[in-house]
Amino acid sequence: MISNIKANINRHLPRSRQRTPDFLRTLIIRPSSLGDTLLLAPALHQIVDTVALTLLGRRPGIDFLRSFLKDCLDFENHGWHNLFMENPRCSDLFIPDVDRVIAFLSDPDGLAKKGLQKCLNRIPVFLFPPFPPREEKIHVALYLASCLKKSGLPLNPESSVEQAKIRPLLKQNGPSRSEGTVVFHPGSGSKGKNYPAEFWIDLIRDTAFNIFHTRILLLGPAEEEWHQIAIRELSGSDVKITFSPSKDRLVSLLQSASLYLGHDSGITHLSAMLGTHTTALFKASDPLQWAPLGPDVTVIADCDNSHGIYEKIKETLKRP
Repeated sequence: MISNIKANINRHLPRSRQRTPDFLRTLIIRPSSLGDTLLLAPALHQIVDTVALTLLGRRPGIDFLRSFLKDCLDFENHGWHNLFMENPRCSDLFIPDVDRVIAFLSDPDGLAKKGLQKCLNRIPVFLFPPFPPREEKIHVALYLASCLKKSGLPLNPESSVEQAKIRPLLKQNGPSRSEGTVVFHPGSGSKGKNYPAEFWIDLIRDTAFNIFHTRILLLGPAEEEWHQIAIRELSGSDVKITFSPSKDRLVSLLQSASLYLGHDSGITHLSAMLGTHTTALFKASDPLQWAPLGPDVTVIADCDNSHGIYEKIKETLKRP
């Protein structure tokens, strides 16, 4: 009787809203940094109406993906570290009621897979490395979507990434773009990806940015050393310094900016997915795998000197 009722309901729903019965409840495990987590967005956006998703990951990334999810769980809580023990204490895990688990984990010893299989009983477990091999020139978002498809989820990986390039997947209601604000974010989670402080100070001071009435230097926890640099080098200027804003304040700041400049970082990926005119500077990482996804993104890479980077950045200022 219940199955017949569900079938009748599905029959009268638009095709995009019909749920695939086998995948009503799927747990995705990806305990990664902000940018690595956000690259799930293209796939989640495509299947949000057909799969009930729970994401087990880390903050702040999981908080930005809530609109695609039935629920999100913090990997740092509920005993999930037990997965990497020889004898995991399954009773310590908070395990949601799901039909399958898709995990993106570094698991060279196989402990996580054994732990999942033990604690989840007969629930199917699909385990993948967190990232594609470096030699495999595939965008990380496409890799993640392809893994989800291999696990049986009903999505088109290529289409999901193409849509992310033309639609701001994370755009929220809020302030509209201000034509007079530029945001500079000089950090990332890896110092090897960052250009030196001198590069950024010269860039911020450049008269080309006088066309903006508001210049904002955005700093996060990874840029604590920038406090002293900013005080020393930018004292007396009209540059506003914003340090570790709240989630809502960060989204508002990025969405209202007419231009954002940053390295390959989580904040840069967020800016692109909010639809902000985003210029991403690549130094050590490969844009073929890590380019931000959004409708208004410029990637600058393969420049041998600061002058060449400055000129390319200035070219972006001429865009309509």
